[in-house]
Amino acid sequence: MKITRKLGIVGMATVAALTATGAPAYAKTTPSHTVEGVHAHVGTRAQHITAKMTALKTKITAKAHFSAAAKTLIYADISKVVADTAAWRRQIDAATTMPAIRAATPARDTVMKDIAKLRTDLKAAKAAAAAGR
Repeated sequence: MKITRKLGIVGMATVAALTATGAPAYAKTTPSHTVEGVHAHVGTRAQHITAKMTALKTKITAKAHFSAAAKTLIYADISKVVADTAAWRRQIDAATTMPAIRAATPARDTVMKDIAKLRTDLKAAKAAAAAGR
């Protein structure tokens, strides 16, 4: 009973302090649902995906235990992800309304499918390399 009461008092004091200072209890971290917000978010995601694919390409190059065929397949997947990501970003950048942004959803889905295929191919290459050791 005493612990419950103390926790209640602490909780009430916290709520009162947050309310009195005007600080939001939960800061919004997602971009606003405006065209500019979506442009910024997609731009950030596209840069992140491109950077990850560039890093992965150099990492795969250094892997001596992957076969040449596996490396070729993975390089093709990486190139497709980068190309489709650029196409998605171009569609979003060209959009000036929310319906136009929603119309770019298939391009985003294509990027996600490409990334899923890349992950599958990486797992297969790693399994083949482990079996060959």
